[in-house]
Amino acid sequence: MNERELTVLVTGGCGFLGQALVSQILARTAWAVRVLALPNERVPEAWGARVQILRGDITNPGDVGRAAAGCSHIFHLAALVGDAGSYAAHDRVTVGGTAHVFEAALRHRSIVVLTTSICSYGDAIQRGACAEEALPGKPQGPYGKAKQGQERLAWRFKAQGGRVCIVRPANIVGPGSGPWLLDAAHALRQGLPALIGGGHGHAALTVVDNVADFMLLAAQTPAAYGQAFNIEDDLPVTWQRYFNDLATLMKAPLPRSIPRWAAYLGASVVEPLFRRFFQRQRPPVTREALNLIAWDSHFPTAKARALGWAPKVSYEQMLQALGQDIQARGL
Repeated sequence: MNERELTVLVTGGCGFLGQALVSQILARTAWAVRVLALPNERVPEAWGARVQILRGDITNPGDVGRAAAGCSHIFHLAALVGDAGSYAAHDRVTVGGTAHVFEAALRHRSIVVLTTSICSYGDAIQRGACAEEALPGKPQGPYGKAKQGQERLAWRFKAQGGRVCIVRPANIVGPGSGPWLLDAAHALRQGLPALIGGGHGHAALTVVDNVADFMLLAAQTPAAYGQAFNIEDDLPVTWQRYFNDLATLMKAPLPRSIPRWAAYLGASVVEPLFRRFFQRQRPPVTREALNLIAWDSHFPTAKARALGWAPKVSYEQMLQALGQDIQARGL
């Protein structure tokens, strides 16, 4: 089939990473792009008529099936994002929605690029570098558990003859990032501790455009099918440096630090209360978040680089764009 005749579906296309991916597809391919968006979800005006918007819900198999019809590729990003919400909600949306995507992909013989997360490694992150073949540890919250569930479905899909590539992004940064800009900016403005144990651990950051770049490469590279890939930018950046840089851009006080033991004690007290009584609110501290920011995290990217991928957007370029976004948002 000629490239100009290809139609691709992006679930979660209106989200942070999804918008970056759709922008790259439009700029670099002749593909027709279809996005499955929630009924009231805001669609970027810049897309205009270049993107076909189908309103629906990833938890509805009929909606997913209609959106996937005729698509050569499905970029599956739709999920509950973050460490708030119950295990049941994450399972229904993230795992259940992924099951619907794979069912549709089998019917339509679509190639699936599935975005999970380094959170799928669970507490293995605390024991050293996690290459793609590392056995997952105990999940640290509903988000990580759901990501592990997605990956189990992906390997089952592969065993059924499906073509799938699993992308495990590290901590995605850039303008509009929920946890690493909006939430972090709120913590800094409130004078809350943003560093754990001094923040000396490797932050495992990756710029959003670099993740989207790999996803597009993987979709077009048959050697990527049937494999999982870590994506991080291999930056010599600690959490202390990143949060200090963010505070400087915001003209906010530099972040404070608390000991790791104190952070985990706080999580053990408040997280169960929020899971039971305030399920729609994000707990002020969770084991899922601490699993990412309280340890020296490393996720080798040799496999992705062997496909020809390398980060194109530098940390300095990202900081410049972040500064502009901070000004525009009044952060």
